[in-house]
Amino acid sequence: MLKTVHLLLALTGLMYVTDAAKGQTWGGLYDMNQVLKEPHPFDHATANQIPASRIAPRIPSPNQKLLLPATTNTSSPTPKFEKDLEKEWKWGNMFSEIRLGALLHDYGPFSSNEEDGFDGNIEMLFLSPKALSFISSPRPHIGISYNSTGDTSYAYGGLYWEWSFWDEWFAGFSLGGMVHDGHLFGDKDGKKRKSLGCRMLFREAVNFGYRFKKHHAIMMHLNHSSNASLCKKNTRDGTAEGRHNVVLNEGLESLGVRYGYMF
Repeated sequence: MLKTVHLLLALTGLMYVTDAAKGQTWGGLYDMNQVLKEPHPFDHATANQIPASRIAPRIPSPNQKLLLPATTNTSSPTPKFEKDLEKEWKWGNMFSEIRLGALLHDYGPFSSNEEDGFDGNIEMLFLSPKALSFISSPRPHIGISYNSTGDTSYAYGGLYWEWSFWDEWFAGFSLGGMVHDGHLFGDKDGKKRKSLGCRMLFREAVNFGYRFKKHHAIMMHLNHSSNASLCKKNTRDGTAEGRHNVVLNEGLESLGVRYGYMF
């Protein structure tokens, strides 16, 4: 009797298991729809994301280099005049030409020959500044003429204009002033000297020459200095009044040859 009861219980359990398996399959295969419909076990993390505003910034370590955005240089460029000052100084940046000459002292068509010797002459011409462009861009110049016998020597300066023609031939004219160490009135120490009247005189000069090999020039030179009859001296004349004004304007000239080198 006990064996019969055990057999009935076993058959009943087998039938229950068989019915449960049929509920999970269709056509003898597993039904995966129920499994696929289940949520992913980590899917709940998306619902609990931390806002980006609450995330603490990452602090770099002391040994880590910071990558900064590239910056654009907005400073103004160096002005042109400052760049010019930075250039290496050269003679040609200031001077235009140097001239050397040997001249016959107090020799020319417009003055009497009362003084002797030769004049050693040196002259420097500068580049013409833009401020002089309205008068045909003359070149400023300075110079010295030193007399070999101790007669009148002088320093001078002025403006020089030059024109080229016939290929390398040229003619030039200068206008300016001079200051001298000569005598103002009459002879001096028993030696015949020019009566130049004033310490400062007007000076004009002309050149006629030829340029060769770009930098070199040879020229004839004539200069004339005088006071344009502006200098007078009140002196005795033997009349009733005893004195009268004497115009002192004998003038001074030099004629010779000069060599020029253009920078």
